[in-house]
Amino acid sequence: MDIVSPRGFLYSVAKAGIKYPDRYDIALIYSKKPVQVAGVFTTNQIKAAPVKICMRRIRSGQAQALILNSGNANACTGQNGIDNALKITNYLADRLNINKEHVLPLSTGVIGVPLPVEKIIKAVDELVSSLGNAQPAQVAEAIMTTDTFPKLTYRQIKEDTALTILGICKGAGMISPNMATMLCAILTDAKISSDLMKEALRDAVAQSFNSITVDGDMSTNDTVLMLANGESDIKIERKTTLWKQFKGALTDLCIELSKMIVKDGEGATKFITVNVKGAKTAQDAKRVARAVANSLLVKTAFYGCDPNWGRVIAAAGYSGVSLKEEKIEIYINDICLFAKGMPTIKEEDLKESLKQSEIEILINLNLGKGQAKIFTTDLSEEYVRINSAYRT
Repeated sequence: MDIVSPRGFLYSVAKAGIKYPDRYDIALIYSKKPVQVAGVFTTNQIKAAPVKICMRRIRSGQAQALILNSGNANACTGQNGIDNALKITNYLADRLNINKEHVLPLSTGVIGVPLPVEKIIKAVDELVSSLGNAQPAQVAEAIMTTDTFPKLTYRQIKEDTALTILGICKGAGMISPNMATMLCAILTDAKISSDLMKEALRDAVAQSFNSITVDGDMSTNDTVLMLANGESDIKIERKTTLWKQFKGALTDLCIELSKMIVKDGEGATKFITVNVKGAKTAQDAKRVARAVANSLLVKTAFYGCDPNWGRVIAAAGYSGVSLKEEKIEIYINDICLFAKGMPTIKEEDLKESLKQSEIEILINLNLGKGQAKIFTTDLSEEYVRINSAYRT
């Protein structure tokens, strides 16, 4: 589909040769003026150098440029990793003639390998000289690692003039709740404070990027950054209809991007929604949903089209949430398999349904009103092949 970019943002890409020769692997997103910024980051205690820098720099509430690279995570590289990232961002700031604290680095790729600083510095010159010549889709392509397709989408809210929100992200493996091995840049021409944007972003991420899992692993580099430059002159204020529309559009955009990540899960053949209802609390519902979604036995069963609903109820049982077996109902693709403490049909009756590429597991605990959804995949031999060869 055609992608609409918010006013006032420019893009460029370059071939730095970070991991592979002759591929676009570095990108620049630049605002013509300083922007309001908000971010959400990995909760992993081991954080990559670019994450540490971004977390510190966005405290000011302002930014102006993002430099993103694939092929190297710049994680577990010690003080040298911090110094290398700062060399690159400071050099870029000088070339753009902007505040060095307003440049935010995002990296994805192999952990534990030093950044090839000289290669990247050389590519920075190209990024600056070609600024404005690339489109958002090219930025999405430049940050792909094991992704099989670029991930981006946009939303517009119509006022006197349209307000635009654009999302660009990457991610396919090492995907787990509390974000994935993913980078995401969300750009808007709305006029909104960083505090208000942070609130909207936090809620959107909770329903999207923090509700997906492919393999249960949590990355060192997960980053979602949102930039707002106010170029539309449409002001977002709390407790207004426009505020509700903005939050809804942002959440919808993030959910679409998060589903793209899951559907592109490494080695995945099925997109699975785990929908838990009737929990005592929303937190309980999410704990049950995560346990089921992360279960290797559940994932491999769905890959093999094995109607083993017993693996689903077993995962719910070890989630740590207090349950009552006789109240639980389990449905797969709207087919009731378990209710009142007993199986309701023969497993063979489900086999044909499991051949579908999209599957929904509905678990009704019948204990309250709490509910949650987690998006996940099956698990195949291809996942093992991809990840065993990733460093080469």
